[in-house]
Amino acid sequence: MGGFSRRILPCIQANSASLLFGHFGPKLKLPSRVISGTFFDKNCRIAYYKIASMAEMLLKRKPPKNEVVMDEEKMEVHDRAYKLCKEYLGGKWSELKKNEFQLSVLGGGLTNKLFICQIPKEIRDSNSKVPHTILLRLYGLIIQDFVAQIQESVVFSILSERGVGPHLYAVFPGGRLEEYLPCQTLMTKDLHDQALSRHIAKQMAIYHKLVMPVKKEPTCIMSRLQLYYETAVHMKFDDHNNTKLLNLLREYDLENELKYIKKLVADTDSPVVFCHNDVQEGNLLHMDNTMNPVQMIDFEYSGYNYRGFDIGNHFCEWAYDYSYSEWPFYLYKDEDYPTKEQQINFIQSYIREYFSTNSSHSQSDEKWQVDFMIKEANRFALLSHFFWAMWSVVQAKMSDISFGYMEYAHSRMDHYFKQKAEIE
Repeated sequence: MGGFSRRILPCIQANSASLLFGHFGPKLKLPSRVISGTFFDKNCRIAYYKIASMAEMLLKRKPPKNEVVMDEEKMEVHDRAYKLCKEYLGGKWSELKKNEFQLSVLGGGLTNKLFICQIPKEIRDSNSKVPHTILLRLYGLIIQDFVAQIQESVVFSILSERGVGPHLYAVFPGGRLEEYLPCQTLMTKDLHDQALSRHIAKQMAIYHKLVMPVKKEPTCIMSRLQLYYETAVHMKFDDHNNTKLLNLLREYDLENELKYIKKLVADTDSPVVFCHNDVQEGNLLHMDNTMNPVQMIDFEYSGYNYRGFDIGNHFCEWAYDYSYSEWPFYLYKDEDYPTKEQQINFIQSYIREYFSTNSSHSQSDEKWQVDFMIKEANRFALLSHFFWAMWSVVQAKMSDISFGYMEYAHSRMDHYFKQKAEIE
């Protein structure tokens, strides 16, 4: 799903604000969709870090992008960030005076926990290997799910070391310091560019070839879908409009549709690989690099999953534009769903990259043929629609973000049934 009020910021490499049930943020990537945080188990205990709460309060007034944080109200955040950079980065940072330290809010997004830390230009050391600009990420909610916290940190660290993601400079309780990449996220229309689409496919294939020290069973999406479904069917709203939309949604036989989805997944022989699970335009950076102009970011949802979900979910994102500035803050264009020719262009590039360095599979295997992968991706597109519909119902209750969550849930279900009719 995509994000809301998408804007191109210097580099939106983010996910973050751990909204309850927002491990897969509403397609609210930073700045457009909030994807983020760590998955919240129903019984998890949630604790707020004082600094994160302060950061969230500061951002409610929606400052302009990169606004320098210096007024008295924000000094606590400023001082905390200054101390972190001084302690973890060393070099010129350790010599920096507090009044010289520059902290800017990476504003306009939905996570409210991203900051750009900088050494003033006039005192930077051009010969230093220590960066003069860094991205500070503060988690909004810290849960007592240490397994999830450890896994996320391990994955990010390994991806950083392998050059797949931004460099990691420090991990500390409540956040981390990351490489700041001066770049732009893609827009929905960019996904239709054939050359860019091939580069995205290449990056996805590189990601899918990774071997990571995490749980290998493909349960990360299905287990969350079950939780979202169980929460959604028992949801109650205070306002009339959401109640009306929820009642209309319940007129679908959601229980049987969930059973249908589970059977569809079981009957589709999709390889299990290490998936990004959220390859949409807000998580794709356009780099000034002719060899590799696209880089994937936001690894919060990464985990072993079915290959078809990563590809099918990406195809769904082609049709959703979250840059729309009026209610419900998204547009869906059925004609923008990739045509067969566009899907072939993507999948052929994926296959070429996958087999360029991987000999563990036979390219003659049916599962690695273009026709099979097109069918596989479009079957898993149904899972994408159903998953984000259930997620959106939960967000309609839990989130205070201005977005038409219930309208979005209906949109995803409408197109779920449309694609379901096409594959049967």
